[in-house]
Amino acid sequence: MKHLHKRNLSILSIVFLILMTLSGCGSNDKNQNENTSSSNNETVQSEESVSQEEASEETSDAESVEEESSDESIEEESLDDVSDEEESSEPACTWNVAPKIAGNFPLTGGDILADARIGAQDGYDRLVLEFVASGSVPESYEIKYVFNNSGGEIITVSDNLHLESQVQGNAALQIILAGSHEDVVNNIVIYEGPDTLSSSLMGNITEAKFAGSHAGMILWGIGVEEANGFRAFELSDPPRVVIDVCIADESDKLAECLTAGATWDYPEWVSSDFLTNYCESNFLS
Repeated sequence: MKHLHKRNLSILSIVFLILMTLSGCGSNDKNQNENTSSSNNETVQSEESVSQEEASEETSDAESVEEESSDESIEEESLDDVSDEEESSEPACTWNVAPKIAGNFPLTGGDILADARIGAQDGYDRLVLEFVASGSVPESYEIKYVFNNSGGEIITVSDNLHLESQVQGNAALQIILAGSHEDVVNNIVIYEGPDTLSSSLMGNITEAKFAGSHAGMILWGIGVEEANGFRAFELSDPPRVVIDVCIADESDKLAECLTAGATWDYPEWVSSDFLTNYCESNFLS
């Protein structure tokens, strides 16, 4: 009986071990399945995350391209507007209509005129009077507007002594310079250029006319459509006197003329009331 009891215990022990073994295998299979499922879920989530990032990047790139395209369109429109504006307007005139006077009186000198030319510039027309390279720029000159009081389009310019000429325009710049167009000592004519200069490219100047020289004075006249602000200055190498005339002038011409003494150094022989008389006589509307 005792032997039978031991045998039953042995059988129970074997059954218990078999059950434990089967239970462990099931648990391992379950863990493996759970691990496999978890791994698969992580892979799917990772792939979904990558897809979302790629989609986000593609959307961002598309938005960026659209923004750049929009910016380019705005820039092109802006450039077109600026270009149209520049083409449709003249630069503002910053010079006044007052006479430009320099040097001594009477205006006499020995500088010799060698060449003359006109040219169209951005916002103004230009006359250049060039003198022989061995000489210098005339130290004395008087440049001022004159008008036809009868209202005609033929303006007379004169040195008030010997020289006179007529130019076409609504007004004219009368230019008197100390000098000559010939070598008086050797009796040789130096300036052999045209007596009249004109060009269809001019915006305000109708013509520039040489009236000759006499007794140490040279006379030129510039006919203009409108008596606008102008400037005169000197250049060297070769010696030149340059006169620029504005094409358009929206300034208060009378006011600018009356205060011209602040920007131009008039010689002492010019009377103190000269500007007042001249400006009010010619530009008081």
